[in-house]
Amino acid sequence: MRHWPLTALRLTTPDLVLRLPSDAELDVLAQVAAEGVVPDGAVYFPQPWASAPPAERARSVVQNHWWARGDWTGDNWRLLLAVFRDGQVIGQQNLSARDFATTREARTGFWLGSRFQGQGYGTQMRAAALALAFDGLDAARVTSTAFADNTASRTVSRKFGYQPNGVHRIAVDGQPHDAHEEVIEAAVWQKCPLRASVDVKGLSACISCFR
Repeated sequence: MRHWPLTALRLTTPDLVLRLPSDAELDVLAQVAAEGVVPDGAVYFPQPWASAPPAERARSVVQNHWWARGDWTGDNWRLLLAVFRDGQVIGQQNLSARDFATTREARTGFWLGSRFQGQGYGTQMRAAALALAFDGLDAARVTSTAFADNTASRTVSRKFGYQPNGVHRIAVDGQPHDAHEEVIEAAVWQKCPLRASVDVKGLSACISCFR
């Protein structure tokens, strides 16, 4: 798209393709969320969207994508990529930053539909986001935050060599939850074996969006 060059961006791993979804694909992504993201009673996100009723959960995904695009600036951006496996939408990978030109720090987040979990896709999704942040955008560090019971996210972080970066308490639905932040530095990523498994294409067409 000429006036939204982020549509040219494509990240590929051995099994996955990550890119902006079309409206039709966004609708499919929303349905994946409606079918389930977290176990019953689990709290994985600061906003309780994933435990909402299915229709509300799906609508939240669509509106979040629209909001992220409409609110985008070079200083404050949220890249929400749909994740495809053999052409099938299976989840979402986020990369976001505030004052990136100054801080050189970005954040990641992700979710997978319940039926696609436990198959190693989360690791490939994180690798793609880190490749974009470090190799593509020259980030100095990237953080990830996960609640104590989100063992899948915290396990993925350990695979890449993230280090603990503090615990802060967040209220979700009126209940306190400990959010564990972890951080990976550029020097650690440079030595990561998973770095070679990611291919970033189309960044030159949209690099101005990140500045």
